[in-house]
Amino acid sequence: MYEYDLIVVGAGPYGRSIAAHATAAGLRLRLLGRRTVTAVRPYGRDGFEVVTEDGESLHTRTVVLALGPAPLTELPTPPSEFPHNGEPHPNRFYASHPALFRRLPTVIRLLLTEGHSNTSTDRVTLLSMPVRRRLSRTPDAPPWVDTRFESAHPGLFFAGLLTAAFFGPAIRSAHGAEFTARRVLRGVHRRLGKQQR
Repeated sequence: MYEYDLIVVGAGPYGRSIAAHATAAGLRLRLLGRRTVTAVRPYGRDGFEVVTEDGESLHTRTVVLALGPAPLTELPTPPSEFPHNGEPHPNRFYASHPALFRRLPTVIRLLLTEGHSNTSTDRVTLLSMPVRRRLSRTPDAPPWVDTRFESAHPGLFFAGLLTAAFFGPAIRSAHGAEFTARRVLRGVHRRLGKQQR
């Protein structure tokens, strides 16, 4: 029913890093550039259909959207330029410790990334509107992700800029690609295990 265990959409640093980890783990994988994909839709009981610009229809058990800034927002502000409210470069600390950033209260995380992420679920036009509505509480907010970067839609993962509000400055640059890839692969393995039951 599914040709792939995982399709990664986005061939930037995050997409390539996740694909390398998935290949090393032996997953049936396809890596696609963002511009070659026109739609990502739910398919079957717990999978996805990924449609390419040439009309190819691919079926997968999990999807990672590793989207860069182009379809989402203007180029991000470098981490060293984040506001620091008089404190000496606190974001350097968070850039090195995205897991700790994730543990901050939501209001603090949003304050630290306000005006710099400017990404929202509604800009992820690859996804249908019902799926987008499911991903965040408000239309102008980024999609919620758990500690393994899985969204509120089971099997759909995000990486890169869209997750900055949850993991901080490191996720705004290639610096966070290794951290993200390891976490995403744990989530993908967990999801694949659940689907096999």
